[in-house]
This record gives sequence, structure tokens and C-alpha cells, in this order.
Amino acid sequence: MNRLFRILLQSLLVGAGYAGTLALTNLSLSRGLEAQSLVWSFAGGTVIGLTLGLLASCMPATRACHMLVWGSIIFLNIASVTIEGRFFAPNLVQGSLFVLILQQLLVAFVATWLIVKLFARTGETAPQTSVQRPWFSWLWRFVLSALTYILFYYFFGAINYLLVTGPYYETHAGGLVVPAQDVILKAELIRAPLIVFSIIPFLLTFRASKKRMAFLTGMILFAVGGVAPLLMQVKALPFVLLAASAVEIFCQNYFTGIVAARLLALPMKRIHARSASPREPIVYFGGDPG
Repeated sequence: MNRLFRILLQSLLVGAGYAGTLALTNLSLSRGLEAQSLVWSFAGGTVIGLTLGLLASCMPATRACHMLVWGSIIFLNIASVTIEGRFFAPNLVQGSLFVLILQQLLVAFVATWLIVKLFARTGETAPQTSVQRPWFSWLWRFVLSALTYILFYYFFGAINYLLVTGPYYETHAGGLVVPAQDVILKAELIRAPLIVFSIIPFLLTFRASKKRMAFLTGMILFAVGGVAPLLMQVKALPFVLLAASAVEIFCQNYFTGIVAARLLALPMKRIHARSASPREPIVYFGGDPG
């Protein structure tokens, strides 16, 4: 019970840091501050803290490595949601997109620092892993992972639109709009690589079985890129729309995480490369290559 209480308290502190930084930056940008928005931002930050904090507590790595792994996940996922929101809900995502991205960078840095400070196993060296993989092998794995997200986005998004969300978009509920198809494609072509980039440091550092890595990666993308942003929109969007969107995002992000983990994650045990050449570099992550 003491451990569970400590984990909950630490997650709440991450949530407080996330919401507090977001509120202060909003005030500095003269956007005002609403108590309800603060509460739901706190809830979203707590979800991020709990999800990533539990993983940080069982990943031996240096402080810098922890900052890179968790910071990439938080910033790139939330930034991708911000970019997409600019197209689909311009009334909710207002102001300069560049400034909004800088704001998310600062918020992500504070949340990541708290996660590392409160949860991470720092000062340790991660298990040494060396993998021989040509650059074009990394490239096609990355591209296929990103394209997988776009496929899932259109497939599950179309089903959700036909079954639930269509009327809400057509009536512009909560300021929602339906951009032209070419605009949607451009937005997702930006978002998909950001989502995959966000989990690459995790996939190259965290050690677990293939099945567990796939499960964890999917849940990370759903929690950080889905649950947390939706919680922050509770006051702005109808509950039915939020619930349907949560199911849609789970299918999109979770299955993208599975594919990316299968393609990009490193094997658990060390692989000794028989030879290395400029065309086939040995990639080290998480420890000293020695």
C-alpha cells in the first residue's frame, strides 16, 4: 500500500507540474486561466506521469537517456496532437503554431524532469546491446510504421465517423470542422512520422520481450497521445464524442505501437555483429558500447 500511495503521489506531482507550466505559459501569452481547464490538464498530466513513471522506474539508464526517452514521447505526441487540432478544431487551438509548439516543448521538459526526478533509475548503465542493421533497413521500418498509422487513421476514423462522430463534425460541435481531404492527408503525413519518432528512443533503450514491448508501446501511444489530450478537452467537446474518439484513438495508436515495436525494437539479448562496414553500421543505445 505504501508503494502504491507513493506512485500515486508522484504521478500527481507530475500532473501538477504539467498543468502548472501549461497555466503559467498561457497566462504569459495573455490567454487567461480557467479552473476547469486547469483541473483537466492536471488529470492529463497525471496520466502521463503514471504511465511513463512506472516504466522509468524499471529502466536502468543514465539521467540523460531517461530525459531523451520520456521527453521524446511527451513532446512529440502532444505536438502532433496540437498540429492536428489546428486543422480539425481551429477554435480550440488558436494562436501561432510555432508559439504553441514552443509552449509544449517547455511543458514536456518540466514533466519529463519530474518523471526522471521522481521515478527514474538513474546512475545505472542499461544492458549493452549492439545490433547490426543497414541504414536502409532502419529507413523502411520507420516509413512502414508511419504509413501504418495513416492506414489505421483512415480505417478506424472512417468507421467512427459513420457510426458516431459524423453529426458532431457536420454541426461543428465544439468548434470542430472537417478539412478537405488533401489537408487531412498533409496533417497526417506530418503527424505520423512524429508519432513514430516519439517512441524510437524507448524502443532502442527499454529491454523486454517482443510481446511486452509491443503491448507497452501501444499503451504509451494511447495514454500519452490519446487519453491525456482528450482529458484536456473534456470541457470543450461532448462526452459522446470524447468517448467515441477514445475508442478510435486506441485502435489507431495501440496498433501503430504494436507494428512499430515489431519493426524497430531491439532484441532482448545481445547480438554480436560478425563484421561492420560503412554500409552496415552497428548501432548502440542505452549503454557504453565498450
